Amino acid sequence: MRTRRLCELTLAVLAAHAVVWQLAVGGPQALAPAHAGARRIALVGAAPRAQGRAGPAEGATGAGLAAPPARAGATPAARVPMGEGGALRRGPRDAGSWPIYPTQPPPSVTLRYALVQTGAASAGGVADLEWRRDADTFSLRLAARLADRPLREWESSGGFDAAGVAPSRLVEREKGRDRRAVTFDHGGGAARLSSAPGRPVVAAGAQDRWSWIAQLAAIVEAGARRGERPAHWDLQVAGLRGELERWTFRVLPPSEPPPELLRQGNELSAPPIRAPALLHVLRATEQPYDLRIEAWLSPSLHHLPAGLRMSTPPGPWSLSLWQRNP
Repeated sequence: MRTRRLCELTLAVLAAHAVVWQLAVGGPQALAPAHAGARRIALVGAAPRAQGRAGPAEGATGAGLAAPPARAGATPAARVPMGEGGALRRGPRDAGSWPIYPTQPPPSVTLRYALVQTGAASAGGVADLEWRRDADTFSLRLAARLADRPLREWESSGGFDAAGVAPSRLVEREKGRDRRAVTFDHGGGAARLSSAPGRPVVAAGAQDRWSWIAQLAAIVEAGARRGERPAHWDLQVAGLRGELERWTFRVLPPSEPPPELLRQGNELSAPPIRAPALLHVLRATEQPYDLRIEAWLSPSLHHLPAGLRMSTPPGPWSLSLWQRNP
């Protein structure tokens, strides 16, 4: 028995020396085919999976008067490119890092717009924007009548706080019935969406898909009264489909109002000496089929929009509102 163990030990030592010699002179030999019943395990590194957003774009109107085209797969979050306006899709992770601007909300007013939609389902119609406010509360209602389609409504309601317009709830209605909603819990710093799980964290000053109109007007109006004209403003906006985005509005160089606006018989159609100088702002796209917003803010309307054009390039869908006289 001792002789057998000694032989086994000697063979093991000789085999080890042979392997070392082989490595020294020629490197390791290629792996031979595995014997039957044996398993070979290979460890490989997996590339990280991109975390793009899929699914249809919400467009400017929640579901849109006609659904905008589906959004292509998004760029991974860590490599989100800068858009035309230089805005990052994802805002600061810390809710306290969002900017808070002085605000001066506009007084109550009802504005009527010519409504134009282009794309796969092009049509025209009218839209009424009703903004009502008192010292503590507000409501903003957009009612859109497009061709022979059912009335579509979006109503945002809430109050005011140190960050300006503070929406509590946005409801989308069709044929008088609620379809989707987003509710804000400003005390808890979260939002609740009827069409998506979870409670995304929102910052002070967060807006919904329509209250941003009043908030942007309030910010610009306060700045104008102070003699200020910043180059851009950042808003956090919660959509009806669960997305929470950073919208950066940049001021564009002065230019002539769009011809669609001049044709509506409003005050911009008056002689130039009476026409107000509109502030042209842009929320640029960051990825294909993102929502692009152009707004022409009117000082005579306390910087509510005289014109609004929303689109999802490179797709053909767009929705425009052009203010007209009552």
